[in-house]
Amino acid sequence: MSRKTELAKNTAILTVGKLCTQCISFFLLPLYTAILSTEEYGTFDLLVTYSALLLPLVNWQLDQGLFRFMLDYRGNKEEESKLLSTLLFSSMMQSVVYFGMYLIITPKLHIENAYFLLLYVILQVFTALFLQFVRGLGESVKYTVASFISATTTTILNVIALVILKMGLQGLFVSTLSAQIVTLIYLIFASKCWEYISPKNIHLSIFKSVGTYSIPLIPNNLAWWVVNASDRTIIAHFLTTAANGIYSVANKFPNVFISFYNILNLSWTETVSLHYGDEDRDEFLTETMTSLFKLFAAACFGIVACMPFVFPIMVNLKYSAAYNQILILMYAMLFRVLVGLYSCVYVAQKNAKKIAYTSISAAIINIAVDLVLINKIQVFAASLSTLIAFLSMFIVRYIDVNKTVHMKIRKPIIIGSVLIGGMLIGTYYCGNRMIQFAALCITAVYAVLTNVDILKSGVNLVKSRLGK
Repeated sequence: MSRKTELAKNTAILTVGKLCTQCISFFLLPLYTAILSTEEYGTFDLLVTYSALLLPLVNWQLDQGLFRFMLDYRGNKEEESKLLSTLLFSSMMQSVVYFGMYLIITPKLHIENAYFLLLYVILQVFTALFLQFVRGLGESVKYTVASFISATTTTILNVIALVILKMGLQGLFVSTLSAQIVTLIYLIFASKCWEYISPKNIHLSIFKSVGTYSIPLIPNNLAWWVVNASDRTIIAHFLTTAANGIYSVANKFPNVFISFYNILNLSWTETVSLHYGDEDRDEFLTETMTSLFKLFAAACFGIVACMPFVFPIMVNLKYSAAYNQILILMYAMLFRVLVGLYSCVYVAQKNAKKIAYTSISAAIINIAVDLVLINKIQVFAASLSTLIAFLSMFIVRYIDVNKTVHMKIRKPIIIGSVLIGGMLIGTYYCGNRMIQFAALCITAVYAVLTNVDILKSGVNLVKSRLGK
């Protein structure tokens, strides 16, 4: 199987499950925004955001280390057993320590709904570990099914809690935790992890080896949290939780976009790591990088062009202020995609320190811009700081990666994207539906023309499958 076919196959499998889950949760957005107040939605979003901060501090990113090292030992059950046994035992010990710290710290801080942070983080420690375990085994279908179960169960239980039981904010907490439990149970049985777990295979040397790779990822993930989530904290502190609710809704649309990148990134990371030593590596990386940029740029611009027509249908009127933030956040996410595509080279090199350095720099920029502008332009400060942070991180990684690996985007593609992106900035805020419709048509033509090779490959793949 060729590298491109391998990448396409893995991405297709992961996309099927993610597409279903994203559609379900996305089209229920009107329900959430209608039932929950902006304050309630903002509170829930903050706690989920804080759990993302706590997770790398608790699990030390050992799940990422598990996946990366399993790529080196794929098919060697003995080594896979040593990896899982050691890291599962470590995760249990780390969760016990986290629980102890919770009992000591929480009474002093008086955090509302702190139980959610405790349980959600612990469940995520083990869910993340087993997700990366099945992924490391090469079981993309099981990984996809687990993601589908998580999103679908969360959505169904949210609807039951909000609409039928009318539990409000507490219903969101309970249903989200329940969905994590269901997902974890599935992963345990789907992976048949008991065949790999043995006390005799717990080795300190393995923990040290994986930890050497994983622990430098902690500041990286904290930096990502700062870039992604400090905005919410600053908004809640300097403005209101209602403003945070507005910002959270604005992020829903960019999150759909970035979710599809996250699907591909799973396959892309694996492909780059497995084929990093190939003789034609640079040619393959440049060609594939250009194709991926064309695809994601077209998707980004397409979503922006559709927003004037989709937003009023999807979002309740009380969240209308979120519209102004979406274009800025979409462009920020496009740069985030580029950052992720280039960071796969660092993963292949097992160079976690460079991942951390560049991410920390972006985090500092994000906070600085946010704090300087928050009292002047309010919620816009959060969106702009995110855009500037990801743009700066992309520039740094682009320059650094190309010092050792030739991985560039073709200039004509960059120029075309700048022109379309600039046009949309002008039409997005103009309020004239005719002009916005014209922009949508131009964007659609651009998307088709720049991705005609990908479309042809997709059509030929479908025909070949149907022929068989």
